[in-house]
Amino acid sequence: MLLRRPYSLSSLIWSFALLQAVPLHAQAVPEPAQKVGSEIQVTADSLKVEEKGARIEASGNVEIKRREMTLKADQIRLDRQTQQGQARGKVSVDDPAWKLKAEAVEFNLEQETATIEQGDIFVEAGHLSMSGRRIQKLSGQTYHIDEGFFTTCLCESGPPTWRISAEKIDLQRDGEAVLRGGIFYLMDVPVLYLPYAYFPLRTERQTGFLFPKFGSSTREGFKFEQPFFWAISKSTDATFGVDIESRARAGLFGELRTIMSRNARAEIGVSYFNEGLRKDESSAVGDRTIADQHIPQNRWSVLAEHRHASPTGWKSYSDIAAFSDDLFLREIDSFVVDSPRERELRSSRYTSSHFGFLRDWSDMSFRGDWAFHQDFIQPDKTTLQKTPQLLFRGRRVLGQSPLELRWRAEGVNYLRREGADGLRLDLRPELFVPFQLYPYLLGSFDVALRETAYHLYQNESVFDRNHSRELVEMRGKIGTSLGRVYDLGGSALAKVKHAIEPEISYLFVPRVRDRDIPIFDGADRINRRNVATFSLTNRFWGKFAQGPAGLSQERDVELANSAAVGEIREMGSLRLALSYDIDKERKGGDSLSDLDMGFRIVPRDYLALGFDTGLNPGPWQVSQAGVLFSILDPRPLTRRVLDRDFMRPNHLDISYRFIRRDSLAELADNANLTTLTDERLLHRDVLGELGVRTLFHLTDHLLLTYDTSYNARDGRFTSNRGGIKILSQCECWTLSFSVNRRTNPEKTSFKFSFDLLGLSSQNKDLFK
Repeated sequence: MLLRRPYSLSSLIWSFALLQAVPLHAQAVPEPAQKVGSEIQVTADSLKVEEKGARIEASGNVEIKRREMTLKADQIRLDRQTQQGQARGKVSVDDPAWKLKAEAVEFNLEQETATIEQGDIFVEAGHLSMSGRRIQKLSGQTYHIDEGFFTTCLCESGPPTWRISAEKIDLQRDGEAVLRGGIFYLMDVPVLYLPYAYFPLRTERQTGFLFPKFGSSTREGFKFEQPFFWAISKSTDATFGVDIESRARAGLFGELRTIMSRNARAEIGVSYFNEGLRKDESSAVGDRTIADQHIPQNRWSVLAEHRHASPTGWKSYSDIAAFSDDLFLREIDSFVVDSPRERELRSSRYTSSHFGFLRDWSDMSFRGDWAFHQDFIQPDKTTLQKTPQLLFRGRRVLGQSPLELRWRAEGVNYLRREGADGLRLDLRPELFVPFQLYPYLLGSFDVALRETAYHLYQNESVFDRNHSRELVEMRGKIGTSLGRVYDLGGSALAKVKHAIEPEISYLFVPRVRDRDIPIFDGADRINRRNVATFSLTNRFWGKFAQGPAGLSQERDVELANSAAVGEIREMGSLRLALSYDIDKERKGGDSLSDLDMGFRIVPRDYLALGFDTGLNPGPWQVSQAGVLFSILDPRPLTRRVLDRDFMRPNHLDISYRFIRRDSLAELADNANLTTLTDERLLHRDVLGELGVRTLFHLTDHLLLTYDTSYNARDGRFTSNRGGIKILSQCECWTLSFSVNRRTNPEKTSFKFSFDLLGLSSQNKDLFK
């Protein structure tokens, strides 16, 4: 959330002030300026300089140029002693940031005041067009406009789609405007009388009502949302609103955003709903296998985060996600849950809230973290909560030797209402030794001692109140890197480097008895390990001589994605890894792990392909796989519009995930899908999901978006969402319509929104 500086007419005053700073010259026939830079070039049919330059008068096709700014008028007069000046007759200022046309301009350079007669002003940053019979710039950055109007429409011909006119407009120092005797026009037709009102003339955020949003759902009925935006300060704003769903609920929501400093920011969103409009509560529960199927009368949500870094080096953070009931995210599909975390939360089996602090030194770090989990599937009373988790780690080189001492100390306090809980202290000092056998053969060896101590709170537990576990962990690895550079001599790709990195690693953990201690997390059960791992990595690096061929390199053209001149980056990689279990081989078991394969190729910044899979070498079956293809339109963005979606390039993302069923595979399934209860389906693959996400500009004024997930296992769509967005020809309003089909519970939702850009737009992405 960055705030832009408001546009001020004082820039016009200083355009005329340039006349008193440099020498002037006149020509009978105007010619283009021959110099560029900060100097001013003046051409005119006639130029008079009186009283040793105290008075200057230029007339007849006067043209003044300074850098990219051009000022034209029939006549310009300036008195350097009184600082008074005037420009008359077809006055115009052409600047990349703003433009002015007027019949006459009178100004005072010392007082920074001006009077513009029959003026038209256009500000590029916000597409703001403003006109007035008389525009007065007063002292202290305040303005008065008589018989004026404003709009953000860029119509080449005909009346603007919308505009606001008024008999009198007073602009305050902070950019707020007071309107008296105003009328709101649509297509030059008056539709609303505004005897007295505030409105935004600047392109910053502005307090006021936003356009309402509408929608419909097969379960919740008609939906209506009325938001209100509050620009509290330059670094803080908030959005409040009411949400009504005719067959389900009515509620309120709010979101507060603030940037307190360069190193401190915070955001919080809350909502409250009353389910008094609901008639059939049981129909909303699509999954009968979850522990808590109750829908309360009063429902709420809290989503918050903050980041803060102090000058002393300490940092604090928080990420809060809490909901009144386990069905909140599955059922409520309104404009309220409008967060980048939405996709992750809606498909998760639980949500986590964290807050804590951390501190980094040159070779040490300390962190404290409090974590609270809300389980959407199982009872919350059996869920473990970390309150808190303290972690201290570091490293220190021993003298002048290559030996390095590393340490890790962790203390966790686990709490829950039912089941074993208590304290756990985990200490792990480690001695690390790097070595080099040959110039290109590097390796390392490390041994770690691990002591884990427990203290349980509950006397009735089947485990001992106090217990400890001792471990030894030994690791070693050796590998090398061989590479070769190929000089292609291309105009775009100059060189390619291919590197091969073979590596052998070994891990040994002896057997230890830990069945008489509770399970809090994965650190409480460590099996014996006697494993060797073989890996081979191929990397391809490219050095780019210049940007992509055929794309404009002009300074004013922004490239969506391109390789920089002389850029060196990794273009692709292929990694193969296989582990060999020595103990299982001795016992005649399956000693080979899955063959892991990871493939990445990024020939351009706008094109990427990734493939990860695990191949069981026994039956030669794919146990899990993931594929991702992503392409981004590399063509330059040559125009600027006020709507964020129309500034995004075309893109297409296709993904596929596959997991073969095993004892833990069900945990990878989407929690928003109904759990399979048919015994005949229990042996089917747990996941086979195809995902597509795309945005495509059909024209400069028509945008399509589509986002879907298809469950190949069951042959159905788990989510299906598409939308269309229309930008007016004058680029001052947008119309959005989207359809969302979801499962668990089954429902179809429609959303509709209309925004006047620059006046009442939240400017949020269509799928956010």
